[in-house]
Amino acid sequence: MGLCVTRNGEVVSLLTDEVDERRSEKLWIEIDRLLWDAGLTVQDIDLFAVCVGPGGFTGLRVGLAAAKGFATAANRPMVGVTSLEAAAATAASARLVVALVNAYKGQVYSQLFSIDREGGLIPTNEPRVSTFRVALEAVRNAGKLVFVGNAAVANEEEIMRLGAEMRQEDRQERSRSWTIQGPEVSLAETIARLALVKYINGESGSAENVTACYVRPADAEIKLAKGLLSSKIGRVRRQE
Repeated sequence: MGLCVTRNGEVVSLLTDEVDERRSEKLWIEIDRLLWDAGLTVQDIDLFAVCVGPGGFTGLRVGLAAAKGFATAANRPMVGVTSLEAAAATAASARLVVALVNAYKGQVYSQLFSIDREGGLIPTNEPRVSTFRVALEAVRNAGKLVFVGNAAVANEEEIMRLGAEMRQEDRQERSRSWTIQGPEVSLAETIARLALVKYINGESGSAENVTACYVRPADAEIKLAKGLLSSKIGRVRRQE
């Protein structure tokens, strides 16, 4: 979990913490601490930024609900940033970036970005969820790549192993130029800065227009569609 307050692109207050089952309870405590450290109140915030996913469903819903509540109550604009965009933005001096974010169960969320001369992110495909091999197959011929994101850093050996297998399949003697780069700043800080750029560039700042980027349905939704949940749960879901 990460929270950040920036002013003119500079960090004013920053908090990071491990995610656990008490995230909903701890979030409010941490927000209060963040604002206290910055000497601010919610009304002092000019723009709210939030990670919209993909990632853990519960954490995304909690974070989105909190950010939307604050933005609505303070009558301030709000901008969403995907976890894949935030990961890609941490790549330094790269032209092509593959963002890999942990999707659990042996899968990853992935997206390929090009970076223009001004450092702007240009997505070349839609976010997807797959195994590591499928994600790498999609970019095997893209050339010089930088891999970023929590799934890239945590699975460097697996990525390089699969890359070596692909080189053998393609009968390439020279190694592909694949590198893995860890983040130089926190995810919360990157999201804050990206949100400001998006807002300045005219992206809608309405809280009601910010939606989650789940990429895939939650396990409960899959089970419900297959009729594996009780009829009572199904009725509640339909009422929503």
